[in-house]
Amino acid sequence: MGKTLAFHSYKGGTGKTSLVVNLGAIYAKQGLNVCILDFDFRAPSLNVLFKGRPEFWLNDYLEDKCGIIDTLVDQSDRFKLPGSLWVGFANPALEALKDIMSKDRKWEVKALTKTLAGKKEILQEKKIDYLIYDTSPGAQYSSINALAGADLVSLVMKADEFDLAGTKELARGVYEALGRKSGIVLNKIPLEQVAAAGGKEKFGRQIEAEVGLPLVGMIPCMCELMAFGGKSIYAIDKPDHTFTRSVSEIAETLKKM
Repeated sequence: MGKTLAFHSYKGGTGKTSLVVNLGAIYAKQGLNVCILDFDFRAPSLNVLFKGRPEFWLNDYLEDKCGIIDTLVDQSDRFKLPGSLWVGFANPALEALKDIMSKDRKWEVKALTKTLAGKKEILQEKKIDYLIYDTSPGAQYSSINALAGADLVSLVMKADEFDLAGTKELARGVYEALGRKSGIVLNKIPLEQVAAAGGKEKFGRQIEAEVGLPLVGMIPCMCELMAFGGKSIYAIDKPDHTFTRSVSEIAETLKKM
């Protein structure tokens, strides 16, 4: 069985989806079999990067309208990857967003069972090395379901006071309760902030002490990514870019955790 990774955040805008997509592409470029699932049902965006229009959405699977394998779209040939890259998309239509927000606790409990069963089927059927969930920010039920099915949770955050305060609450109130191995990915970090803290290592230790979780990796702030987000998968189009190198370091760290 492969490893299941979930990427989560306290609030939106942390760059979680870009990180997930590029991480998956890096593993597939290494010849590994990867599957990415968009569990951000309230603001899905994998369809933007992959231009995905599947026959079935992940929403359909949770509603018993199809099997989990039916939702997966193979992106391997499109990007000429030596490994496989499968993607399951959440429905971005307004009606689908309104529908998912109307679900009650009973439906969410059923969705957890479906999520865990789908995970097992994907890992076995597609011989996946890394199954990666991109989740909704905060304590949404769909996110909790994905976190519950993960072997390792990476909490993606910026280092401002808003993110720091919320991330500490998530670490205490959600991750401790779930009992999942967890770590922090710092993203969009200004170099001036790192320098003021006395360098990368000291800054990382400071955040680890504040949140109470180990640091998985750190990605510097780059205006280029904010300006051109969603237009390119850097790990494929720009393999020597600073962002790609930073995500590659995170990919290697996650292998060891």
